[in-house]
Amino acid sequence: MSVKRYAFTVHGQVQGVFFRKYTQQSAQSLSISGFVRNSPDRTVAGEAQGSSENLEAFKEKLEQGSPASRVDKVDWNELQIRGDGEGQGYLGASSPDAFSIARGR
Repeated sequence: MSVKRYAFTVHGQVQGVFFRKYTQQSAQSLSISGFVRNSPDRTVAGEAQGSSENLEAFKEKLEQGSPASRVDKVDWNELQIRGDGEGQGYLGASSPDAFSIARGR
């Protein structure tokens, strides 16, 4: 099983429609760690780390979106995996084993 880490940005109607909670629940159901947050440009952004197989399923869930959302596109950028937990979670504040919702922008 290979582990990968990605940064993602979701474009569309994704703020104010429970998209971050949907993202967190999707990640937790697939044992993916990371974070999600609203961005000032009305996108939703975050990082996700997990097995390649689970990340593929996570990508599909983000492209589908929450019931009230409209996803136009999702940008994915592969990141370096850090074994020491550095860079995990929003501003490094979250456990490397959790997926959190970051408040604020």
